[in-house]
Amino acid sequence: MIDQATIARIRDAIDIVQVIGDFVPLKRQGSDYVACCPFHQEKTPSFHVSPTRQYFNCFGCHEKGNAITFLMKHEQMTYVEALKWLGNKYGIEVNDVQESYEDIQKKNHHDALLIINEYAGKTFTDALFNTVEGRSVGLGYFKERGFSDQTIREFQLGYADREKDSFVKKAIADGYKKELLLELGLAVQKQDGPYAGELSDKFHERVMFPIRSVNGKIVAFGGRILSSEKSPVKYMNSPESDIYQKKRVLYGLYEARNAISQSKNCYLVEGYTDVISMHQAGIENVVASCGTALTEEQVLLLKRFTQKITIIYDGDKAGINAALKGINMFLQKGMNVKVVLIPDGDDPDSFARKHTRQELEDFLESAEEDFIVYQWKNLSANVNGDPYEEGKMINEIARSVSMIDDAGIRSAYMSKAAELLGIGREDFSEKVFSLRQERISQASQYKSGQRNYVTSREPSAYRRQEDKPQKTKAEEELRRSEQDLIFLLIRYGRKTLHNLSNAMVDGEKVYEPSVAEYIRESLKVDSLEISDPTLKRIFDMYFAEVSQADSTTEVERKFLSSLDQDISSQAIEILASSYRFRSDNIKKLVEDIGNNLSSILPRTIYVYKSKVINSQLESLRNKLLSTDPLQEDQIKQLTLQIQQLSMVKSRLLREAKFAK
Repeated sequence: MIDQATIARIRDAIDIVQVIGDFVPLKRQGSDYVACCPFHQEKTPSFHVSPTRQYFNCFGCHEKGNAITFLMKHEQMTYVEALKWLGNKYGIEVNDVQESYEDIQKKNHHDALLIINEYAGKTFTDALFNTVEGRSVGLGYFKERGFSDQTIREFQLGYADREKDSFVKKAIADGYKKELLLELGLAVQKQDGPYAGELSDKFHERVMFPIRSVNGKIVAFGGRILSSEKSPVKYMNSPESDIYQKKRVLYGLYEARNAISQSKNCYLVEGYTDVISMHQAGIENVVASCGTALTEEQVLLLKRFTQKITIIYDGDKAGINAALKGINMFLQKGMNVKVVLIPDGDDPDSFARKHTRQELEDFLESAEEDFIVYQWKNLSANVNGDPYEEGKMINEIARSVSMIDDAGIRSAYMSKAAELLGIGREDFSEKVFSLRQERISQASQYKSGQRNYVTSREPSAYRRQEDKPQKTKAEEELRRSEQDLIFLLIRYGRKTLHNLSNAMVDGEKVYEPSVAEYIRESLKVDSLEISDPTLKRIFDMYFAEVSQADSTTEVERKFLSSLDQDISSQAIEILASSYRFRSDNIKKLVEDIGNNLSSILPRTIYVYKSKVINSQLESLRNKLLSTDPLQEDQIKQLTLQIQQLSMVKSRLLREAKFAK
């Protein structure tokens, strides 16, 4: 078996659309994805995949389940094999362990904690609505904030009364163990004095906010004191436990997940009441980070539902700083980041209560700023002609742009940032490249299955030269040209070539091939194969396994995290930000190529073919100059081959020169 903690990590990481998309071409339809069912023959798609519910269902053959059951049914995997496959996909180390008595006890313990929290939630809600104190104090507070009964029940809000041990006494009387109550932080134990050892409630005279997992299970509570005189701690939260790690939970996600998937956007706020007030006002796609700094796990959790995040914070200095800190983390995970600042003097809670739904929607739409504009506005306020502060601003914005992995999007932001900063695009681009290279060399760790990649390992390109045969100049130039082809294949293979003068023809219909198709067909027409063994494996792997990936980022990740050390090392070398496109002395940086593929790719193919000929010519000339004796007909044959290849080379170079 696999230990429960690892299974939980895998389940948290799974994106069912990505998993099924590795085997079935999915098409978006509303908030779901559809395809022809892989489990039976059909012409009209009846196979539905829900990213919100992380579930698939075929309305034709009635197969249904989650990502794990899909792998078990589609790939004939066992449960453990499916978990290992998913662990490998998401970089989670998976080790087999023998299920023991202790393992069973842990699972039972986990389930018991969830049951107690569910019990506590119902107790607090019952106290809110059905006790005199709860209605007058707790319900009165929520009504004062404008929360309706429907909203209160939807978020399962509650009240812990002023008696300091009422909940503990009730829970123990109902059969729940005090050890579990202490572990969940629902109870505390006095350590000294005449009442040492006695239990009391952790939460009392507080309104209660249950914190639910993405599946709707109550994993913790937040409690707000209603009298500042009785406690200096305004909000008190449950401690971390076997069922609650705050870095993996977002408040309101369970209630918001359908709206997030449908709107393809999520609003991120700071507090519980911010979420509830906006939800009640009609903006349901909103979550909060449970009073903690944003974590990578929370970002990945949101990415399961949307690619766009809009950060909403107060317009004061603390809110601005909080927004700035969260931007880079979202960018690094490939998300589209926007920012909205609430007018100073309000927070999302109070602002939502002052406006109608339409007014709120109009404000959010008009006030939304791209992260680059938001950063520039706030950082430039500190410059005031100070070169040092200006340099800091440029570095900070360049660092954020460097987090973007998609080359086309990064290029657009570099142009926009350079324009805002009033500096040359080339200078700003060099800064971005430098920061990306720094990130690759210092912080790149690519996990795959049970192996971690770190940049300190010795890549194949830098192994001791005496361990491999020395390449001739022509062979080395050929390898560089092959690297250029592989770079174009990985980075731009999915792109369509438009306005290509020599587009391929199918009967009378001219079609525009993808970059990958163009490269493959160009090599096939002359029966050429990549000569470098590692590059050849990358080429074959692309068309056999990778070409159907959801995005260019996913294509790159598959090569960077390959179990084949030579492949991952070569991918690092080719995809590093410092890599420059070299064929035919084209001195363009990576970001400049995407918009000129229809011109650059044919030239690159011509140059590659000329390098192949150069290598063949060098081999023939070496034979001709060899000290080994040659017969006259052998000399004539070699000379003729050299002449023929030289003519082909000249033609290719002319075609390359005049290629678009």
